[in-house]
Amino acid sequence: MNDDNGDQGDVFAIPDLWAPSRFLRDSPDSSLLFSQLRLVDIDEALPEIVEQLLHKEDDGFFSIPDLPFDLSNTVPTPSLSVESLRDPPQTHDEEGRDEADIWILPDEIPIKPASYQTWEGFEKQKDENYCTPYLAEAGPSVLDTVIASRDDSLHIKNTEHIVVDSKIYASSLLALGLGRSSVFFSWDERKQSFIPTLPLMRISGYTGDSLDGISIMFLDCGNITRSLRNFVEKAYAREKSPGRIALADAVSTLLATIQSRLSASAAGYSSILQLQALFRPAHSILTCFRRIVVNTTATRSDESMLSTIFEEIQLLEHRTDSLREILLEILSRVSQPWLEFASEWLGLQREAGLPLTKEGPGKSFVKVDTKEWVDDQGLEMNEPDYVLDYDKVPAFIAPEDARAMFEVGKSLRFLRSHHADHPLAKSEVVASANPPSLEWKFSWQDIVQVESKASQYEKNLIQALQQFSQSTPPPLPSLAEPDIFALDFFGKPELDMQAHVLASIDALNQPFAEDGQKDYFSVGLNTYLTSSQSTTANDESVFAPPISLAPVLSFNPIIAAQARIINGTCMRMFFNSHKLREHLSIQRSFQLLGNGVFSSRLSHALFDPELESAERQRGVARSGGMMGLRLGGRDTWPPASSELRLALMGVLTDSYTSSHPLNKSRAGTYLDQSTIPGDLSFSVRDMTPEEIDKCMDPDSVEALDFLRLSYKPPQPLEAVITPMILFKYDQLFKLLLRVVRMLYVVSALFRDTTDRSSNWQGAEHIAQRFRIEAHHFISSISGYFFDTGIESTWRIFDRKLDQIEERLKTDGDYVVLGQNEGLDKLRDYHERVLDRIMFALLLRKRQQPVMNLLEEIFTLILQFSKHSRERAEGVQQDGANEELRAMYLRFRKKVGVFITVCRGLSEKKGYGERKMVDSRTAGQEGLFDGDDLAEENTIVQLLTKLEMSNYYSKSVDL
Repeated sequence: MNDDNGDQGDVFAIPDLWAPSRFLRDSPDSSLLFSQLRLVDIDEALPEIVEQLLHKEDDGFFSIPDLPFDLSNTVPTPSLSVESLRDPPQTHDEEGRDEADIWILPDEIPIKPASYQTWEGFEKQKDENYCTPYLAEAGPSVLDTVIASRDDSLHIKNTEHIVVDSKIYASSLLALGLGRSSVFFSWDERKQSFIPTLPLMRISGYTGDSLDGISIMFLDCGNITRSLRNFVEKAYAREKSPGRIALADAVSTLLATIQSRLSASAAGYSSILQLQALFRPAHSILTCFRRIVVNTTATRSDESMLSTIFEEIQLLEHRTDSLREILLEILSRVSQPWLEFASEWLGLQREAGLPLTKEGPGKSFVKVDTKEWVDDQGLEMNEPDYVLDYDKVPAFIAPEDARAMFEVGKSLRFLRSHHADHPLAKSEVVASANPPSLEWKFSWQDIVQVESKASQYEKNLIQALQQFSQSTPPPLPSLAEPDIFALDFFGKPELDMQAHVLASIDALNQPFAEDGQKDYFSVGLNTYLTSSQSTTANDESVFAPPISLAPVLSFNPIIAAQARIINGTCMRMFFNSHKLREHLSIQRSFQLLGNGVFSSRLSHALFDPELESAERQRGVARSGGMMGLRLGGRDTWPPASSELRLALMGVLTDSYTSSHPLNKSRAGTYLDQSTIPGDLSFSVRDMTPEEIDKCMDPDSVEALDFLRLSYKPPQPLEAVITPMILFKYDQLFKLLLRVVRMLYVVSALFRDTTDRSSNWQGAEHIAQRFRIEAHHFISSISGYFFDTGIESTWRIFDRKLDQIEERLKTDGDYVVLGQNEGLDKLRDYHERVLDRIMFALLLRKRQQPVMNLLEEIFTLILQFSKHSRERAEGVQQDGANEELRAMYLRFRKKVGVFITVCRGLSEKKGYGERKMVDSRTAGQEGLFDGDDLAEENTIVQLLTKLEMSNYYSKSVDL
């Protein structure tokens, strides 16, 4: 920059670009930071010899200069004095710039002592001698003057703003952030927000817009604080659920901590920027809590609220500051009531208050619902029972884990109801094993401790069960504190009573014992509010397990330990004390016609025409021999109830005693020795009017559908033999009874022509073909049903029961079954056995068209049986041969269609295909997790029995 004295009108003047600034030109050398540092100028002037070389014209630049060689004319050399450095030789250029001699050696320059400079001195000197040209640096007074000027040179439109005291405004901002009214901000109930008392105001050094931007965060903090405080007040006044009260308590702790911490920290702050930095972590955590509270307001139950909080915290899993620990502590606090009930249901803790019973409404995920079914007499029965309510299970508990927890608690209630003297049914015995509680754990070290505690608890509980199972169990430890000040004054002297009263007064005057537990929530809040920008040195959140895995790792080890012991104990009780295996054998022998004696006796009692009729006839006395219903040889049907009792009397009892020898240990009458488990007996099925009309015809397939077996499992066994399972047994018995009838019918067809008393002696080829093909068809169907459908499947079930009994034989070992190997899994396995049998017997809903076709074939065979019986009795009708021929053709056509349908099912992809077992997970499966009961396509075996030479696909010449 040129000097100010230069000609301003000379527009062609060339400025000196290397000239120093005019602001630094007049300042002394000592004012500069690097004033004592001398740098060699690379633009120093060359000696005169160089000038000679440059102006020489004859030989050019590379010619030899004229150097004198005598000593009188010496060449001028650079001065070695210090004065040459201070006063360099002057050049003759236009600008008169001083130039130093470049040939002076650096080591000959005298070094001055160092003059150390400091930033404080530099700033002080700058304030004294330097005047800033910037408005923002000129001070608040200059800025306020410019802002308040009427011409509004800055164009910020702050001329009407009132300048208020900065200290009072800072204290008002502090009160605003804490949710309190102040001089400059008040609460508006209608808007539910804080509003400024002055519409246009600012403080010195700030514009109105900048001040409004700063106050936005404080305004947001105040509004959130007010809304959270309102939520807490409503929760304490209206809510009854423990989860919401726990959330309100956490929010109340948050607000109290923020009030105390920020009020104390802001005492030494005078700048609103410092207040803004102080409130920034509080604003972050208040925003998170407002989001949680707003999202949980619409939930109706504690469990849905826990699910919402868990999902919200998962969204913040990436955070590595203290806010992550605070949110996890909130989850632990809010879910504590639900976890306490889960511990009580599992038997890990004593039940607080009234115990949960079937007469009550239930609690949390355990609902008491009425179980309805139809009994033997067709009456609707209902009974309250525990039911798992999946809607009351939080999202962090998997459905299979929830069912495991529910079944473990239900099995424990079974022990308390039917085996109250068992050590596992006593809370004192379980408490003596020091059971761990269900708590959230979010670090790998805590999770490892949970696993070790669960393993140690399992060992302690087994040891306690073994001790209390002895003939003389040890005394139970007293869990209650001894009653020191018992009110027992009878017979004591006055001095003792006075001393007793004084001791009790001294005990009551003592302060309450402080809770030794550390409040991690308050500690985390203080840490976050004071040092939110830096992470702690021992922060392990980066290496912590994912929050989605925290429930499994925290709860499953304890649940599994409790489930293994309870499952083994209950299964041993069912097999040893309640004879579950015997009751299952009863179903196989009678409901599925596995007892040969019963099948034979029942067939004769129902169909044998040679037995004495149980029907009451006027004027005819009964001889007292064996009586039967004689289906097919009588005109009246259905039989009366008295006929059923006379015909079927003793069939069940004789069949049961034939396979179960009388036990000599049973003392008493014959009825006591031969009572069938479950009070098994014949009864009449409850039927609709349409079904009753079909039963009225003795020649119809449905003639015996009214007959059923009545069985009621004892009270504990209903857990394995449910009403739904009994319904499936009933459906199988109805079908098998039809098959037994068809077997008897096709066997009697040959007797109608071979009996000497028969009037149908001629062997007509159509009738003969009909008899043979009907016998072959029914025999094949019967063999497939009984052998392939029932026997092979029940053999798998027997092997599974043998495996269970083999594990239960080890006395003293309580851990014989896994976590998922309880009574519920045995019940499911039992139901899958019946499902596979029904699939093989074509009784599934999707197989209904095939079963209808089979019933039509049975109907044709029964019509032919009636025709054959009438011909044998000599009842000759016109056109009987044509009717027989048409009947046979229909039978043949129906059988052909049936075989075609079965062949199509055998070739259909996905129909009963057996799933392959993964060899990698085969060793990890539980006792009931295999696929040995998968629906298998066994229809091919039926086709092999029915036809191997395409007989029914060929035309027949009659």
